[in-house]
Amino acid sequence: MRSSGNIKAVLTLLLAVLLSSLTAQNLLRNCDLEQLTGCPTTHGQIGKCKYWSSPGNGTTDYLHACNNGNFSVPDNQFGHQEARSGDAYANLISYYPQSGQYREYLQAKLACRLQEGKTYIVSFWVSCADDSHYGIDAIGAHLTVDKLVQPDNDVIILNEDVHITNPLGHPLDNKDEWVEIHGTYVAQGDEQYITIGNFLYNGNLTITSFTSWDGSYASYFVDDVSVESIEPILDLGPDTTICANDSITIDISAICDNATLTWEDGSTDKVRTISEPGTYSLQGLIGCTDFYDAITISNSPDPGHFLPPDTVICPDKIVDIIPEGTYDAYYWQDGSDQPVYTTDIAGQFWLEVTDVYGCVYSDSINIDGLTEPVFSLGADTLFCLGQEVTLDPGIDSAYHHFLWSDYSKGTQLTVSDSGEYWLHVSNPCGEMTDTILISTYNCNAAIAAPNAFTPNADGLNDVFILKTENISNFRMYIYNRWGTLIYESSGLEEGWNGDYKGSPAPVGTYAWLAIYDIGM
Repeated sequence: MRSSGNIKAVLTLLLAVLLSSLTAQNLLRNCDLEQLTGCPTTHGQIGKCKYWSSPGNGTTDYLHACNNGNFSVPDNQFGHQEARSGDAYANLISYYPQSGQYREYLQAKLACRLQEGKTYIVSFWVSCADDSHYGIDAIGAHLTVDKLVQPDNDVIILNEDVHITNPLGHPLDNKDEWVEIHGTYVAQGDEQYITIGNFLYNGNLTITSFTSWDGSYASYFVDDVSVESIEPILDLGPDTTICANDSITIDISAICDNATLTWEDGSTDKVRTISEPGTYSLQGLIGCTDFYDAITISNSPDPGHFLPPDTVICPDKIVDIIPEGTYDAYYWQDGSDQPVYTTDIAGQFWLEVTDVYGCVYSDSINIDGLTEPVFSLGADTLFCLGQEVTLDPGIDSAYHHFLWSDYSKGTQLTVSDSGEYWLHVSNPCGEMTDTILISTYNCNAAIAAPNAFTPNADGLNDVFILKTENISNFRMYIYNRWGTLIYESSGLEEGWNGDYKGSPAPVGTYAWLAIYDIGM
């Protein structure tokens, strides 16, 4: 009796979703501000730029070529500027001294959360608007777990330095070209919002004025925002081998809950549990970047029966149980952890093995105690012609090999002829041979005798003679009432004529004895 198989409980493995791809992945959706939900027609409609908004009451503007008026691109009420890419950009007022600490900000939610300790490159492009009377030095971007909330339309006060900003003391005053503001940021973990604007009070700003313009504020166009990981963003991980009946769970929900991704089967689940071998791919958009990755899941090969077949052990011997294959760990029924188990007793032995993938399998072996064969075919025997007799040594066939005198190998032999028969039995512990002589006779043999005769020479019943059938080696003896032998014969056709020593025997009672073999 044995069992085999994967006995490891069903285990769900959680893949750490690593960061990987050949192309850096921009975590911002609509990073170039081209996607719109409607054409802007007036101030403060940044909400028509898909995924972008204002965190407060400031009237951040959305400019798009679809407008053909004051809110168009490249010409609009703020001046003239070609989009850095595409046909759209945003405009925000970052300094307006006549209105106190008035500010406008640009805010968006990332496609994926930032991961603690990982470094990201943050970048956006600005150009000072033609109608701007001032240029300031503090346009920056800040990354947070939760949305920053602007108090009415005033400056947003941070409890730390703004994460990314242009060099302080150097006002942004280029009205002809786009200027990149960029830097690196080491994430604290789970940041998912970016907010762009001026986070300093008026008194802390370095300001320059444009004398050719009679405006009263600092106005900036913003385009092409990017938050990219120095390491890749999302990876399904290396090809993986799992145990039979186990599963592996890929969970990207905690990192990229806002990414637009589709599995090879058309599903869009952010959490997927896989239990069948195969290749699984995920593709789509992470922010503004196309994404594709695939993972191949294989099952650990089931070794099946890895212990030898059931066997026997002989007195004063040992058996080495050697499993097939090599494993990382072994656990025998008595706690032994060696690959080979040696025993000098009979019993059932089991082994659990752990393979290189951590999968556990079990198998068992029965070892029966055995001695050298001891048996008898019985005493020599006699049976009737035409009948059969079955010779049976009374030995179980398990582990024994039989060879009869006719070279048959069964556990019994049926014979119908006379002769000498032998059986040789062997097993791993020894061997033995026994012989039996079988004789046959004709069980249909018959003999008959008269109960009286009259030897008076009248030709009727003058001779005492036996009638026989199928007998041989016949001898007959006749005795008088005192036990004296008065006649003997060895011929089947011979009989007693009543004389004894040449004279008629007296009338009386006589006894006869016949000795013969059955069969001719």
